[in-house]
Amino acid sequence: MYIVVHRCTLGASARRPPRTTGSRLNLGEPLASDLADFCVAHYRASEIEIVRVALRAFIDARLSAEPEMKKRFEEARAYRLGRSDPKVVALHKGK
Repeated sequence: MYIVVHRCTLGASARRPPRTTGSRLNLGEPLASDLADFCVAHYRASEIEIVRVALRAFIDARLSAEPEMKKRFEEARAYRLGRSDPKVVALHKGK
């Protein structure tokens, strides 16, 4: 499948950097600049779209890799939704 893009469609907007720099996300450098550049490269996707996809992938990967974390995650979700009592125990710093 091919998409026909007329040269006038790309114009200056395809070369112009995005208006935001990720600073509102408090990413710091070089991550904020990497996000801005990736958004441009990824068909001018919005920052929030990229962050949502990345965060979903990260959470799913960590929960798949760590069964104990997945258990704590499910307990925290159940508590947040009012389905159970908290089972998370605070750990005290040892000396």
